[in-house]
Amino acid sequence: MVFWAGILVGAFLAWFTSKMGFYQVWAMVFNIVISVYVAIFLTPVIADAIPAATDTAYGYALILMAIAIGTLLTLQGITYTLFTGQFSVTFPKVLNTVGSGILGFLAGLLVWSFLAVAVSTTPVSASSFAQQLGFGRKVAQTNVPYMSWWCNLVDTVAASEDSTSTPQEVINALLAGGEKERADKGIRQGEPNKSAEPNSVQKSPPGKKQRSRSRDVGLEDI
Repeated sequence: MVFWAGILVGAFLAWFTSKMGFYQVWAMVFNIVISVYVAIFLTPVIADAIPAATDTAYGYALILMAIAIGTLLTLQGITYTLFTGQFSVTFPKVLNTVGSGILGFLAGLLVWSFLAVAVSTTPVSASSFAQQLGFGRKVAQTNVPYMSWWCNLVDTVAASEDSTSTPQEVINALLAGGEKERADKGIRQGEPNKSAEPNSVQKSPPGKKQRSRSRDVGLEDI
């Protein structure tokens, strides 16, 4: 379901961008790719530097979204000020329509894949309903490879020689980090959050004292 939702998002963005022009759409797609790349690689750095940012189970998702949105708005402002708002580049009508639509479709898939990864780091993906939709571990099979392909394009230019982690490894580490946060808070993949059961009182036969039995609930019982 997550995959087909991405197709719908891509189709909508293809329709929207087909009216913008190839020059503007190319600049927008470039900014989206850079924003996703920066968010993926900066999130682990911020999570390590500011542990309080991941005190909540939604920490990784909030960091991802904040960095991506902030970077995208900044790049869009710079692009408009220096390029798209100053210069007009004309292309053939076919390229302006079809080419813009194709770029918009690819950008829509990338944006949806990024959102799916962000959601999969939160407790929302641990519910049975979200699992049926395809969030959680399934995202690593459907959306992560596509995101990694785009990030690899940037990584070939921006990565330092000392870099040993690939974009796909970083994304999988973020998903694993979100799953660990859920486990620490007693939320298990595919199950709703359970609270500790109250102490149960077992009735005893007449003439005998009632005996209460308490149950200790730990992560292994959830």
